[in-house]
Amino acid sequence: VSLHGITRHPPPPGGKALVWGAGALGSAAVAILRALYPDVEVAVVARFDAQAEFAQKLGAHKVLRLATKLELVEELAAWSGGVLRPTMEGLDGIPMCHPGGIDVAYDTIAKPETFEVEVRVLKARSTLVKSGVHAPGRWEWSPLYFKEISWVGSNAFGIEEVEGERKHGIQHYLDLVMAGRVDLSGMLTHTFGLSEWHDAFYAIADQERSGAIKVAIDPAR
Repeated sequence: VSLHGITRHPPPPGGKALVWGAGALGSAAVAILRALYPDVEVAVVARFDAQAEFAQKLGAHKVLRLATKLELVEELAAWSGGVLRPTMEGLDGIPMCHPGGIDVAYDTIAKPETFEVEVRVLKARSTLVKSGVHAPGRWEWSPLYFKEISWVGSNAFGIEEVEGERKHGIQHYLDLVMAGRVDLSGMLTHTFGLSEWHDAFYAIADQERSGAIKVAIDPAR
C-alpha cells in the first residue's frame, strides 16, 4: 500500500518528503523512500515512543512527536527551510509557509488536523497523498487553494513501476527485502498465542503502554 502511493507520486530528486504516521503504513513508507530515493530527506510525525524509535532505525532524517498544529508547523518549517507567514484573520490562526520547503506529504492518518498542518508546510504546486482512512471532518484548507496543492488519494496496490520495471507491488516489495534494501522485521513487536488473543487486542489498542507497532497471533504457540 505504501509502495503504491510513493510510486504513483514520487518525491523529486534531492527533495524533502513528509510521512505522517509511524505505524505499519508509515514505517513501510519510510523504508521504501530510503531504499528507492536515498537522496531524499524524510521527516516523520510519530505518535508513540516505539514508533519514533523504529522510524529512526529505518533512516528518517527528522522524527517529530505529535504536538499542537502550531508547534508542528513551526518544527517542519525549521527543518525544511519553509518561510512562515502569518495567516489571514479568521483562518484558524496557524501560519502558512510561503515558500514552503516540503515537496510531497504521505498521510497515513488522514485526519483534519493532519491535513491542516501538511498544506501549510508543503511547497506551492506540491502533492499531498492520502493513503490513510479516517472519518470525514471539516478542516481549514485555504492553503490548498492558495498554493495550488494537488490532494490525491492512494488506494490499495497493484502493478507498479519501480526503477523501470513493471510488476506487482508485492513482488517488488519481496524483491527489495531479498536484496536487503528494505528490512521491516522490527515492525512486528509482539506475538501472542491463539489463546492469548485478548492480550493481542489490548496491546494494539493501547500502543502507548505496550509499545506495539504490529501484533501477530501464532496458533502454534
